[in-house]
Amino acid sequence: MIRKLSLSLLLAVGCGTSIHATTINPAPHLMSPRPPASVELYTSGPPARAHVDVAFLEAEEESSFSVAGTPEMLAKLHERGAQMGCDAVVIGGMSSRAPGLADVESWLVKHPKARKGIYATCIVFTEPPLARQ
Repeated sequence: MIRKLSLSLLLAVGCGTSIHATTINPAPHLMSPRPPASVELYTSGPPARAHVDVAFLEAEEESSFSVAGTPEMLAKLHERGAQMGCDAVVIGGMSSRAPGLADVESWLVKHPKARKGIYATCIVFTEPPLARQ
């Protein structure tokens, strides 16, 4: 009974996506929160426009019981970029890791699934966009 209750509690609490940000360079100007729709999202590489890589972002399922798919994880990265004031978020790739001994699910189930992750970079442009003709 206690094991089922613990599993239910873990499923309710640990089924999302966590985002960790690590600052890597100072921003060329003050960054402030902005609407997510104003943050560009790149998946095939950084834009040619001059920019500074400001932060390394890591999105990871909070537990092996998470059900977030790639679209939800990308949306979370996009939202976090907007909260931080990034001009764009550049997706670097996907990751996967097996739960370790410190992860609760390792103690609750015999074969926990790997945790999916996405890594990305928050960038800030250093010059205004080119005028369209």
